[in-house]
Formats: sequence, structure tokens, C-alpha cells
Amino acid sequence: MRDFITRYTPLLTDATGVASILLEMERQMDDVRATNVTQGDAIKEFADSIRQNKRIIMLGMGASHWVNELFAFQLRRAGIYALAIPASEFLYDPIPLSSELVLLTSQSGESVETVKCLKHLEGVTLYGITLNKESTIGKATKAIIAPGGSEKAFAGTRSVTLTLACMAYICADLGILSTQTIQTMVDFEQDNLEAMHAAVALLHSKSSIVTTGRSLFSPLAQLFALGGEELGGKPILCNETGQLRHGPLEVLSSNSVVVVFRQSGELGILAKSFVSIQQKTGCSLIVIDSSGLEPLEGAITIACPAGNDIAAALAVMETFQSLMIAYACGKNKQTGVPKYSTKITKTE
Repeated sequence: MRDFITRYTPLLTDATGVASILLEMERQMDDVRATNVTQGDAIKEFADSIRQNKRIIMLGMGASHWVNELFAFQLRRAGIYALAIPASEFLYDPIPLSSELVLLTSQSGESVETVKCLKHLEGVTLYGITLNKESTIGKATKAIIAPGGSEKAFAGTRSVTLTLACMAYICADLGILSTQTIQTMVDFEQDNLEAMHAAVALLHSKSSIVTTGRSLFSPLAQLFALGGEELGGKPILCNETGQLRHGPLEVLSSNSVVVVFRQSGELGILAKSFVSIQQKTGCSLIVIDSSGLEPLEGAITIACPAGNDIAAALAVMETFQSLMIAYACGKNKQTGVPKYSTKITKTE
């Protein structure tokens, strides 16, 4: 998607941040393909533990938390007790643990709250997912080390995709989906650039953005909002779709655009209600559409492979990352160069 994104870099006064992100994105799918090969033993060990225990608590911060939540949704569908909690919440309000497995997710392996949780987890079976083998999390847990080394760019792209891939391969070992399905989804390349550019123009023109999804597509919406805020420097509201309907619809107007992450099945059908929401509020709609259903009337639809599982989520990663970055280029002339944040958060 380099050509798509670089169409918008002339809007920047400093393109070094986007250049760094592009280097990460261009590696991510090859690293995904290497994940099951290089980390197969660690993935199998973790899957065997989940199979035996059937109870898992997941802790992480930022994008790592939202990927944990997506993984938890997928495991719960398979009858496994899985709960994703921000590490910052667990740190100061820990929940009682008995025999649960605990997963610590941190691309750097050094996120301050996630590391601090270790003091509450003595005697617990600990697993980790990280990109840094030599990190605190890499050394203190039975860690799956995603290939390719630590991510250098500010906003998470490759790190998020690789973390999700590790989790997808765990699901494959558990028999929830097949490795061939994962491969098919990873091989997808978005070619509807006309719709992508139309979506960027719409995002640039509106004063407010709301992102939303249901079930394991809700964390995808959260990841889009988080990345859009990090890179664009503008607030983006994100609500799970059911929650959005319980009051926050009042923020919508003709100056708003709603980005809907739509999956296949019953929840994809429920997304048809956004047509009436658009008609009532005057908002615009962008649908990143994995439903395989008829496009929503009046929406800009960006189709991705149909599905409603973690593999389908993998298939939309480059599409929404590219849209997010192109959006940010129109809002922040130094996209990818942080003003207040750091890549690794080491203070509370």
C-alpha cells in the first residue's frame, strides 16, 4: 500500500514518521508467514495449556490490550473462559486468580504497567507475546517471540499484526480455524483503491469521526481509533455498536463520519441498521466490509475477505492501517512524529 499512502505525504512538513511506518508495514505479512515456522513449538505449548486449563486472563496496554480482547472473543466462542483486562486496571485492582493461565502482551516487552503486574503473578503460569526476546516480559514468561525484531515506528502496525497472527496460530492449533484459512487471509491485497481514496477524502472533510464494530470486530474499531488519534492528533470516538446505540448516537450529524467494521453472519446483518442511522442523523458511512453481504446503501464500502473470526481480522489489517495513516496525513503535518508520547511507555 506504499503508493496509496505516499499519495498523501505531500501534505506533510515532516514525512520521516510515515516513512518509518511504511518500512514496518512492508515487512509485516512476511513476518506473519514466518511466525508459525519460527514459533511453532511455543505456540503449540501455549495452545496445549489453554486446552487443558480452559481459563485465561490477558493483560496488556494500548494496542496490546485491544488485540488481547479480540483473542478473548475468539476463545470464548470456543467455550474457553477468556478475559482481557488493561494491565493498569489489574495492577491497582487485581482480580483473584486460582488456576487461570495469564498472558502478558507487550510488543516491546517493557510497557510499565504490564511489567509491574508481574509482582501480583507469583506462582501463576505465565505466558507472553512480544517482539523483544530480551525484554522483561520476554524473559519472565513462557514467551512467543514474534519474528522480525522490535518495531521502531511510533504507532503500532507490524507489531499489532504480528501479535494478532501469533494468536491466530494458537487458535489454529486449538482447532478453531485452519492454518490455510490464515494464509488465505494474509495473502489478501486490497485493490479497491477508488473506494479507499474516496474514504480518505471523506475522513479529511469531516470534523468528527466515530468508529464501531461488534464482537471481535469491535477491537478492530478500537485499534483504528487509537492509531488515528496517535497519528492524526485529533480525537476519535469509539464505541462497541450496541453501546453506540445507547445514547452516543446524539453526537452524530452531517459533520460526522462513522467507520463501521462489519463481519459476516448475524452481526453483519445487524449492521444494516446504520442505513437508517445515516438517514436520521445525516452522518456519512465508511464500511470496512468483511460481511460478504450487499453493501449498505449510501456508504463507501471497502470490501475485504468475508469472515467473522480472528483470521478475517488479520485480512483487514493493511486496509485499515493504510486508511488510518492517509487520514492522519490530512490532519497532522508531522504524522508519525510524536509530540508528547514515546514508543515505549515507561512511566505512569
